[in-house]
Amino acid sequence: MNVGAFTRPDQGWSWAVLLASFGSHFIHGFFLMAVGLLQLSLLDHFQEDVFKTSWALSIFLGLFSISGPLASLIANIWSCRVCMITGGLVASISHVVTAFMPEMSYVIISLGIFGGLGNGLCYTSSFVIVGYNFEKKRNFASGVAVSGVGIGAFALAPIMQYVSDSYGYTGLWLMCGGLTLQYCLFGAMFFPSELELQRKIEQDSLVNENGVTEERTPSSTWQRLKKSFFVLYQKELIFVFLCMCLSALGIYLIYLHFASYVTSVGYSKLDAALLLSVCGFCNCLSRVLVGSAANSNNMDEFVLFAGTFSLTGLVTVLFPLYGHTFGGQMFYMVTLGSYSGCCYALLNSICVILAGINNLATVYGFVMLFTGFGCFSGPLLGGVIVNIGGTYGQAIFIAGILILVGSLFGWASGAGSRHGYQQKGNKEIIILEQGKDMDRNLFQKDFNGTCNDVNGHMARSELLCNGTEEIGPVDCIADDLQLERNSLLSSTDEFQN
Repeated sequence: MNVGAFTRPDQGWSWAVLLASFGSHFIHGFFLMAVGLLQLSLLDHFQEDVFKTSWALSIFLGLFSISGPLASLIANIWSCRVCMITGGLVASISHVVTAFMPEMSYVIISLGIFGGLGNGLCYTSSFVIVGYNFEKKRNFASGVAVSGVGIGAFALAPIMQYVSDSYGYTGLWLMCGGLTLQYCLFGAMFFPSELELQRKIEQDSLVNENGVTEERTPSSTWQRLKKSFFVLYQKELIFVFLCMCLSALGIYLIYLHFASYVTSVGYSKLDAALLLSVCGFCNCLSRVLVGSAANSNNMDEFVLFAGTFSLTGLVTVLFPLYGHTFGGQMFYMVTLGSYSGCCYALLNSICVILAGINNLATVYGFVMLFTGFGCFSGPLLGGVIVNIGGTYGQAIFIAGILILVGSLFGWASGAGSRHGYQQKGNKEIIILEQGKDMDRNLFQKDFNGTCNDVNGHMARSELLCNGTEEIGPVDCIADDLQLERNSLLSSTDEFQN
C-alpha cells in the first residue's frame, strides 16, 4: 500500500483527526469532571448510602483509565479507529441500559463495568491518535485535544443538570447514551497516519541480519512484545505511574464528592453545576496554554508536569480554611481547573521522551492503568470517610495530601530523566522530510531540545545513539518502506565519523 496515501505528521488530515480527538475529549469532560452530578442523580433515585452509590461511579472512573492497556492492545493489533468505534458502541448501550435498571446493584454492572470499559477505550484511543499524527507540534496538538475535557465540562454540566431536573433519572441516562454514540462518528475520522501504518507494518514483519524483510513468526512477535514491555522497568516511568495514580486518587475523590460538599453546606445543585462548569472552562484554557508553552525548547515538560500537581495539592490542603463560602468554592474550582488537568497536555511528549514513539501506545496504556487505580480508589475513599462519620471537607483535605505526595514522584521522574541523559549522553537523531524532492534535514538533537542542523539525503528515521554505538532500537522509515536496515546504519556511521 502506498504510504503517501496516509496522513503525514503535522499536516493535511492530521488536523481533522485533532478536531475529532477534541470532540471525543469534549464528551469525556462531562463524565470525568462533572461526575458529581451523576452521583447526585443516583443518590436521589435509589436512596442508597454514599458508599454503595460510590461503587458504581468508582468502577466507572477506574475502568475509564484501567482499560488503557486493553485499548492500546486493540490499537496495536487493529487501529485507533477500531478501538474508538468499539468503545463508543459499548458506552452508548451501557448508558441506555442504565436508564432502566431497577436496583443499584445492576447499575454497578451496567454503568460501572460496561460504561467504564466503553468510555475507557475511547479515552485512550482519542489521546494516542494525536501522538501518531503530530511530531513537531505534538505538545500543542495534545493541549488542544485535551482542552476539550474542560470545554465539555463547562458546556455540558448545566445542560445535563437541566435535563435531569426536567426529565428525571431516565431522561438523563438516555441523553448520556445518545451523547456517547457520537464517539463512533469521531472514530470514523481517525484515518490511519503514516506513523501508525509504519508501526503496524513493523509488527507484521521483521528485518533479519542481512537486511531482508521476513514475515513475523509467533516467537518473534513474543520477543517483540517482551521488548516492548521492558521499557516499563525504567524508574522514571515508574515515578510517572505513581504520580498519576496518587494524584488521580485525590483529584477524582474531589470531582465525585465536591457537588455533595456544596449541597451539604447549604447551596443548590445548580450552584454545584455552575462551579463544576467554571472548573471545566479554566481546565480548557490551562491545557491549551500548557501545551503551547511546552512546545518551546526552553520549557521543561517535567517541571510543568510536577509543578502543576504541587500547586493543586497545596490549594486543596488549604481548602478547609476558605471553602465554606461560595466565593471560596469558586476560587478553588478556578484553581483546580487551571492546574489539575495540565498533565494530559504533556503526557504524549513525556511518554515519547522516556520510551520512544514506537512504545507510545503501550506506555500510555499503562499510565492510564495506574491512573485508573487512583480513579477507582479515590471516590470509594471519600465514601468511606463520610460513612464513618467524617465530613466531605475532611475528605477533600486528605485528597490534597495525596496529590502533594504524588507530585513528589513527578519531580523525581523529571530529575531521573535529566540525570540519565547527562550520564548516557543519549542523542536523538531525527531526519525530517523536506518536500517532494526527498531532500532531508538531519537534526542531531539532545533531549533538552538543542538542535544542530546538518544536511542529509536519508529516509525519514529515528535513531537512539551513543557515540557510534547503537544503544536503542533503530527504526527505519522510508516512503516506499523498502530501504534496507544495513544501508541506513552504514550511512549513519559515515555521518557520525
